[in-house]
Amino acid sequence: MKRISILLSIAFVLLSCAQRQAVPAVLWGGEMHNSNASTPESIDASLDLAAKLGFNAVLAPVSWELLEPSQGKYDFTLVDYLLKAADKRDLYLGLLWFGTWKNGESSYPPLWVKADTATYFRAPTEVAEKTGPISPFCQAAREADATAFKALMAHLKKADTARRVLCVQVENEVGVFAERDFSTAGEKAWNESPWSSSEDPLAPQYFMAEAYARYVDAVAAAGKEAYDIPLFANAWLADADKAYGKYPNGGPRAVVLDVWKKNAPHLDWLSPDIYGLDLREVCTAYADGQPLFIPETNCKAGRYWYALGEAGAKGVFGFGYEEYFDDPYFTAECKVISEIMPLISEGHPMRGFVRIDKKDAPDAVFELSLGNHTFYVHCIEGEKNAHGIIVQTAPDEFTVAGVGAWIDFGPSERIAFCEELRDGKRWQVLNGDETGHHNMLYLRGRLDLPEDAPYYGLSFQRRFRPAYQELFKVSGIYRIKLYNL
Repeated sequence: MKRISILLSIAFVLLSCAQRQAVPAVLWGGEMHNSNASTPESIDASLDLAAKLGFNAVLAPVSWELLEPSQGKYDFTLVDYLLKAADKRDLYLGLLWFGTWKNGESSYPPLWVKADTATYFRAPTEVAEKTGPISPFCQAAREADATAFKALMAHLKKADTARRVLCVQVENEVGVFAERDFSTAGEKAWNESPWSSSEDPLAPQYFMAEAYARYVDAVAAAGKEAYDIPLFANAWLADADKAYGKYPNGGPRAVVLDVWKKNAPHLDWLSPDIYGLDLREVCTAYADGQPLFIPETNCKAGRYWYALGEAGAKGVFGFGYEEYFDDPYFTAECKVISEIMPLISEGHPMRGFVRIDKKDAPDAVFELSLGNHTFYVHCIEGEKNAHGIIVQTAPDEFTVAGVGAWIDFGPSERIAFCEELRDGKRWQVLNGDETGHHNMLYLRGRLDLPEDAPYYGLSFQRRFRPAYQELFKVSGIYRIKLYNL
């Protein structure tokens, strides 16, 4: 496991020589729904929406059963179409190899694998003789998967002339929905393992993590041999004490990260799929000693703002973005993110915040420091969303994006100048009530009004009036300069 925090940036520079434009230092966008890369028509529809939303990258599945329908016979038609479609829309790609496992199940191997349960044996549990998932102790499956993945990577090296593919995920949310694998091979490995005599209640989790990590690493090693670009694995997260059978045991969850790092050296990082658990805690755990890259999370703007601004994510993607095509909050926030992404990608010091429902108080206050300045972010109770980012562009100058909060500073600091930006241009110069006479910055956001309306974008200041809080608002972008009294 590599421990270079700028891994992605280095890899992106190496890959950018043939690009029309420089590869972005930070990737953001969405992960396609599972089946939306299965036909040219669905690829086009999905990528059209991604481009409209302003994404710079999309994660797209490659299915083993479609790639190798007969053993040794490969069909790269869909892969080639995906590459051309992404290049046409100036989108970058991360590919998801749906090989032996997807969400702990074996639904994506080709029929010649799934039907041959003798050669490609399953991982039975204590209570069932047969289950769907292929066992991680099945050497034949490992070799077949590695061979197919190597063929894919070799083809990418040759076919991806525009270098649109920046990274590849090996398998998807691996693990077994049981305490451990009770196949004959699994039982033998358990009995020979030091974990079998351990009194640690997490021993079965460490044992299964070793098994899956070694399998995935063998597949990754074969791929790296053909084409050495960043490879990673992702995790279905669950609390360490959650009951077996409720999640795929053996994946790179936080509790077994060290086991994966030791046993999967050909992976460049390990990624969390963040849904129910605490966003802030998960980001901290997975940013320790490796790049933070979030291939799946909810399509909620606050998660993007926090991951990019506070957690230093090199990539963040909302899962199944296609079904949010008409979600006004998500689509409008995506436009704002696309406006500020060039500034985020420049690597300025930055901080981010998000109020998390059921975890934070409705009027939570976050204290954020940048350089010699302290920002006190006051979330406004009653606002639907409260999130944002603060980017330091000079010692006393900042660009702030967000909504649902107001910000004040140290006792001797005031705003010297404040302006709202839209599409990179000055929209308004703010003063008076809108800045508390330069004592605070109100993240009033943008109202969802018709662009031809005479009142479109005009100034509002009513922070604490319930009627105003109920209006539809998304993040605004503001540029401020501070001074000391």
